[in-house]
Amino acid sequence: MSRLLALAVLAAVAPPFTAPLQAQAIPERPEELRFAPSTFEPPPVDGLRFELRNGLPVYVVPDRGLPLVDVVLALPVGDRNEGRGEDGLASMTAAMARRGGAGDLGPGQLDDEIDALGARIQASSSWGRTVLVLDTGSESLDRGLELLASILFEPRFDGERLEQAKENLRVSLLAEADDPRAVLDREWLRLVHGPDSKRSRRLTEASVAAFERGVLARFHRRHWRPDRAVIAVSGDIDAGQLVARLDELFGGWEAAVSESAGAAEAAGKDAGQVGRPDDGSPGNEESEASPNVAASTPGWRTIDREGPQAAIAIGHRGAVFDTWDDSDRWALMLLTEILDGPGAVSRLRSRLQLEEGLTYRVLTWFDLDVVSAASISARGQGGGEFRVFLETAPETAATAAAVVLEELRRLRRDEVPENEIATARQSLLARVPLLFDRAEAVAGRYAEDELLGRPHEYWAVYRERLLAVTGADIRRAARRFIDPEGVAVVVVGDAASG
Repeated sequence: MSRLLALAVLAAVAPPFTAPLQAQAIPERPEELRFAPSTFEPPPVDGLRFELRNGLPVYVVPDRGLPLVDVVLALPVGDRNEGRGEDGLASMTAAMARRGGAGDLGPGQLDDEIDALGARIQASSSWGRTVLVLDTGSESLDRGLELLASILFEPRFDGERLEQAKENLRVSLLAEADDPRAVLDREWLRLVHGPDSKRSRRLTEASVAAFERGVLARFHRRHWRPDRAVIAVSGDIDAGQLVARLDELFGGWEAAVSESAGAAEAAGKDAGQVGRPDDGSPGNEESEASPNVAASTPGWRTIDREGPQAAIAIGHRGAVFDTWDDSDRWALMLLTEILDGPGAVSRLRSRLQLEEGLTYRVLTWFDLDVVSAASISARGQGGGEFRVFLETAPETAATAAAVVLEELRRLRRDEVPENEIATARQSLLARVPLLFDRAEAVAGRYAEDELLGRPHEYWAVYRERLLAVTGADIRRAARRFIDPEGVAVVVVGDAASG
């Protein structure tokens, strides 16, 4: 995960205690815990944002504690920009931009120069972004930035290094066929998003064979553009001097293709695979209409693999919002925390692990995508996913899956008690300061806001919006965005033990 995505916030200095601290009695159940009100205020963004002459935004947070500098350049480019037959191309382009030499430097020369600086430069890509990271000492910053710019603008995609990378991928593909988690993930994504969706595409021998220097170079020219890119810098720097140097290196960066062509590429070619619910309004809390989130192919699939554990994935497509302030989005945040958050409340952990002893592990996530119509087709690529992952003994797989479905139906049927909501709310609020606890995190958080189109004010109203969510709101969101009858259930385990 990139540093732009790292969870972080400036921790407020606690005032000295004027009275002895009284320990809270240990309650019998986690939901009976009580927390002091959260009073955290996010650090002000004023004075942190700059623009280069081409409009490229830069967020700078000085920190003189150590002679180190962290630079992150993020592009809104990733798997979603790949066309048919280009599976894995975004990640390979990012990897080879760093590993394949740049400018006048061959691959070995580039490696040696970065090592000589005592620096680190990495490049990676995911579903919706490509990130270049420079970690260096402040005395080596200038040369480090020059090398970063060379990798961004002039990657050589060395043929020998590319063949090595392709061979490594072939070996990984062979190993993946025997990895139960990889098998589970591949089949689940296919059933949830459909075989033609970009989210369900997977690297194959054919796609690896198609990785050629010219193919990588074309993808780079087409998609590595300054529009909607952002830079975050933190550490031992002078903001004015740094921005002036960044302007020299990156201020002349211009798009290589037209805006219209770029928008068409971003929209992709598989529109209609994943959609936002037809009813964009919050809806009536008593409505029982199933949302348009069901899996493309709902139902139960079992894949036979010998072993002491069964891996299970249960879920369907995720919610899609066109605004960060949709009331149902805030309700889903609390719903996810109540269902299986990392805090004090988790209905699934309580039942599956503590009460019934069915699972070794349970993990739940619910993508809460916010999709900008200006950058991507909501019906084509915006939908994420809702997934519950379990590990259990093969003979208890059916029972464990049934418990999950029962808890999903309970969220739709019954209003969540206020004590559970209060505990989940405070658990979420207690984690917010960790999102801004270092200079690197502050710069990355606000730069990520810019990349995602998330208003900086989101953090200022975070507490207020969570406090406004009621049990009725959570039940309405559950009815709109959870469809127990439309889930895909995939079990990878020993069928003879089930």
